[in-house]
Amino acid sequence: MVKPFLTVAVFVITAVPSLLQFVLPGLEPALMRDPAAIAGGEWWRLATSLVVQDGGAIGTLFNLGFLAVLGYVAERALGRGRWVVLYLSGAVAGEAAGFLLDQPGAGNSVALCGLAGGLVLMTGPPARAPFERALGAFYAVVSGAWLPAASGAMWGWVVTVVAAAQLVTHRERLPGWSPVAVFGVAAVVLMVLRDLHGFALLGGLAAGWISNARFPLTPGRTSPA
Repeated sequence: MVKPFLTVAVFVITAVPSLLQFVLPGLEPALMRDPAAIAGGEWWRLATSLVVQDGGAIGTLFNLGFLAVLGYVAERALGRGRWVVLYLSGAVAGEAAGFLLDQPGAGNSVALCGLAGGLVLMTGPPARAPFERALGAFYAVVSGAWLPAASGAMWGWVVTVVAAAQLVTHRERLPGWSPVAVFGVAAVVLMVLRDLHGFALLGGLAAGWISNARFPLTPGRTSPA
C-alpha cells in the first residue's frame, strides 16, 4: 500500500498560504500570477501563484479537495516520480499560458490538470484501471464547469458536474477510449475559450503520453516511487 507522503507534503505547502490569505488580505496579491509584475522581473510569481487561490472560499476548498483526491490516486497508481513530472507539466503549461495571454490569477487547478492527464492515459488494456482513467476525465470536464456559472446559469454548473460524474459512476459500461476522448475534447474546448485549464490539460496529456512511452507501467503494478 503506497503511503501518500508526496501528496500530503504538497497539500500542506498549498493549504497553509491558501488558508492564510483569508486572514492576510495582502497575501494573494503578493503571490498571484501578475503578467505585468512578472515581465518586470518578479518571475517567482509563476510558482507562488500555485499556493494561493483566486476562487474565494469555495474555489479554495474545491482545489484543495481535488488535490487530496487526485494526488492520492495518482501517487498510488503512477508513483511519486511520475506524480512530480505530471503536476509540474500542468503547472508550467497553465502558468505559461496565463503569462502569454496576459491573464492574472492564482490557484493550483492547472497543476492538477497534469495529474488528470497522467491518470486518463494510464497504460495497459482499455479495461485496466477504469476508476483512475474515469477520474482523470471527470476532472477535465469539471475544470470548465465554471463557464455556465460565470454566465449566471448555476443550473448549468450542476448539470455539467452531474453529467461528468457519470464517467465515474458508469465507468465499467463505457468504452475504454471514452476517458481519453472526453479529456481531449475538454482540453480543446477550453483552449478555444482561452481558458488556462485547456492548456494545462494538454500539457498533462503530453507529459502522460511521453512518460508512458519512455517508462510504461507493466500490468498489475504501478511505476516505481
